[in-house]
Amino acid sequence: MFSSKLFWKVIGDFIILLLILTGTTGVTIYFLTQQQKSYSQAFDEISAATDIDRIKSLISNLEKSADDYFYVGNQEKRVAYDTYLKTFDNEFAVLQESYKDSIDNHTIKQIRSYVYDWITNIGDRKILLGTSGLTGERLTQEIMALGRRETSARYLETAVTMLNSLYERRIRSVSMNVEDAIGRTKNINTFVIFINILFAMFAILLGFLLTRSITKPVEKLRNGTQNIMKGVFQPITLHQRDELGALAKDFNQMSEILQGNYNRLTAYSELMTALNRHDSTENVEQASLQILCLHTQAAVGALYLLDSELDLLRLVSGYALNMTEDKLEYKVGEGVPGQCAAMKANLEVNDIIVTKEFIIDTGLIKVAPTNVLAVPILFQDNLIGVIVLGSMQPFDSMRLEIINNSVPQIGVAITNAMNTDSTRKLGIEVAAKNDELNTKNAELQKAYRVKSEFLSNMSHELRTPLNSIIGFTSVLLGPHGEPLTPDQASAVEKVLKNGKHLLELINDILDFSKIEAGRTPINLDTGEISDIVSNVMVTVEPMVTQKGVKLVQEVEPDLPALNTDILKVKQILLNLLSNAAKFTDQGAITITAKKQGEMISIAVKDDGIGIEPQNLERVFEEFSQIDTSNSRKYKGTGLGLPIAKNYARLLGGNLTVQSEYGKGSTFTLVLPPEFPKEKQQKPAEEPPAPRTAKADEITKTIAAVRPAPEKSVAPASGILVLCIDDDAEVIDLLRHYLIPEGYSVRGVGTGEDGIRLAKELQPAVITLDIMMPEKDGWQVLRELKSNPATRDIPVIIHSIIENRPLALSLGALDVIAKPSEPRKVLSVVERACRSKSQPIMIVDDNPDFADSLKILLETEGYRAVAVYGGDKAIKEIDNINPSLLFLDLMMPGMDGFTVVKKLRSQDKWRDLPIVIVSGADITDSQRRSLDGLTQEYIEKSQFSKEIISSTIKRIINQSSQQKKS
Repeated sequence: MFSSKLFWKVIGDFIILLLILTGTTGVTIYFLTQQQKSYSQAFDEISAATDIDRIKSLISNLEKSADDYFYVGNQEKRVAYDTYLKTFDNEFAVLQESYKDSIDNHTIKQIRSYVYDWITNIGDRKILLGTSGLTGERLTQEIMALGRRETSARYLETAVTMLNSLYERRIRSVSMNVEDAIGRTKNINTFVIFINILFAMFAILLGFLLTRSITKPVEKLRNGTQNIMKGVFQPITLHQRDELGALAKDFNQMSEILQGNYNRLTAYSELMTALNRHDSTENVEQASLQILCLHTQAAVGALYLLDSELDLLRLVSGYALNMTEDKLEYKVGEGVPGQCAAMKANLEVNDIIVTKEFIIDTGLIKVAPTNVLAVPILFQDNLIGVIVLGSMQPFDSMRLEIINNSVPQIGVAITNAMNTDSTRKLGIEVAAKNDELNTKNAELQKAYRVKSEFLSNMSHELRTPLNSIIGFTSVLLGPHGEPLTPDQASAVEKVLKNGKHLLELINDILDFSKIEAGRTPINLDTGEISDIVSNVMVTVEPMVTQKGVKLVQEVEPDLPALNTDILKVKQILLNLLSNAAKFTDQGAITITAKKQGEMISIAVKDDGIGIEPQNLERVFEEFSQIDTSNSRKYKGTGLGLPIAKNYARLLGGNLTVQSEYGKGSTFTLVLPPEFPKEKQQKPAEEPPAPRTAKADEITKTIAAVRPAPEKSVAPASGILVLCIDDDAEVIDLLRHYLIPEGYSVRGVGTGEDGIRLAKELQPAVITLDIMMPEKDGWQVLRELKSNPATRDIPVIIHSIIENRPLALSLGALDVIAKPSEPRKVLSVVERACRSKSQPIMIVDDNPDFADSLKILLETEGYRAVAVYGGDKAIKEIDNINPSLLFLDLMMPGMDGFTVVKKLRSQDKWRDLPIVIVSGADITDSQRRSLDGLTQEYIEKSQFSKEIISSTIKRIINQSSQQKKS
């Protein structure tokens, strides 16, 4: 840097500028010092004047306090006199100090002398006379003497006059010093403005000269750079001996180098563009030879390709060449092309004698090139051909470099073009083979669709009769079934057990066939991970508690909610937990949920038997059991884990396993929090594959074997039971249980429809399944109990999932496990419909009939009270407070008609349900008189347990609906 001429030039200019600035600063400091001196003197004069003013005030106060004490005798004035006297001494000492070096010092001393003379001769004597106690003539004489002395001496008057003179001089001096300082300030302002103007002019001039010495060369360099960017390589002229001049020289050298590179790259680029634009061998040969001749300024050119089998070079393309037959071919080693091919190296010939082989026909005359260059074309060290170029000038280094860089690319392009031609021929053959393969593939796809269709149809067709088998075998084994011998009961139990196992297998096959066919529906829902994990854990809790295995839940806080098919997530976790419970006899099963990058990871770890390393890849294979001994001990279909893994992939995640044999396994489900959008764009269920004739035949065969379901028509009236279950066979089975008992059954397949119908129909009781798509039973139960319109409806959980504590805590009346016994279903439904707080009142003059009816009602679980007569009924009805009244019409004393009228006349019993049970025939007018006053009329000749039970339930249901409305 210090050896730079430009550096010292700039430094010199700035040193001159610094010297001028330093001089200007010195002059300005001098003026400011003089100004400060003037202001300081003015301040001193003001301070002295202030001291003089204070002394004048003290002299006046001293004189006044002496007079006041002398004439009045006030002791406070005496104290004030002493105080002023002491203050005067201090203040006067300060004043003397300020005038120590002044010509007025003598005057100050005279003033002090006058004041102290007054104090000695006048002031102190007045104080003494004030304390002497003299009176009368003597006091008068003393006063007159003091007055004469003060008048003649004029001590204080003279001192004050001298002080005033000093004060005036000080004030005048202050004004002079201030004016002097103001004048100096004006001079400084004028000087600073003048200097700034000069400094600015000098700085502008210096900046202009300095900037021009730098910007002019930079501008030339910039113009040269822009020209290079445009492809114009012109040297720049700069007559300077500093670094900028050296930079211009280097720039010109760089421009020459860039020009050479630009020419080479342009030739190479045009060659590559031409080669890439053509794919046939003939076009590549012609284009490459033409581009090479143009950029090397060759007058003539020829391209020969090698026939390796004949060891012969054939002319395939020419540039400005007379292509005659006697020079179309050369053997290797013959002529310039053949010798170049034999050497595999460049061969250059100069000063050629005119021969017919190299004659150039210009259209005017025929000339021969004086310089010929032959270049071999190689690809991976294998000879492809030879390029021969003829020129009227020698090939310089630039043109040789272009040739040497371009010929290898020509070799690659020719090879690729030959390969492309071969590929086209091969493609035609491959296309024919592909057509054949497509035909075979279509046949395979057709067979695959037939197989999937068969699995789906078979599963659906077998599932319905199996549910019926399970349900009706449960009825046979129940207390209300026909009596069975021990052997019959054992056989039926085996049928039930194997039916359930077969149903499980068929359900798995059905799910797997849907997956294979790509028709698995996706029902998006949102759920908290902690709720999902809790639900599946309480489901499998009974399976592990009986073994003493612990269930551990570890859910990371603040996990995002899952927006996916929640039911499938639960199915995956239930399968994993069920497997863990099946293969774990001691220890613990831990389910862990946490964030894993952008995904959610849910892992199920058990302390079970584990999996051997060689079997890890088989756990997700369909219908696969990894060990035959385990297959016998732990029964299963072999489809649970494959279905779970396919569900995981369907939801955009994956299911993996890690295991150590003998120590347990860990299955990890990884899912995105949001169901992938690209999967949402696809239809949730693809259209079913076209049915083949063979598939139709199989379906018809299975349908023919399957018995037609028994049709049960619900009665027009009866206690309404709403069954919410996605399995239609379960609803049909519940109809078989409930309709014969006098109930009306309405079935619905989804949770949303169940909630809607519960609001509309207001049923007496609801049966609810847990495992349902879109919205499971736990969520439906929560919504039913949180809605004022449905919260009072009894809900019975009817599902394969048994979790009584959770169900009861959410407001369920009871839990019934699937498959269920008819008696269990009936007892729970009846308990849900029965009035628990009030008895049923029976009024009849026939004690036998009344008692039998009472026993019948109590057998059905109701509380009943019998009263033998109408008079007793009116007297005791307030104490009994019934919920329902069974009334006979023909009774001695007060008959049933009178009882009805009396009860309806009272507000308390106006809405009491009344059922007429009479053995006597009544007229139409009597029946009309009872219409509107009673709910039902039962003739004793038609009396039966079923009629009484259905009547009670219907009335209670109607009454509850009226209260809610």
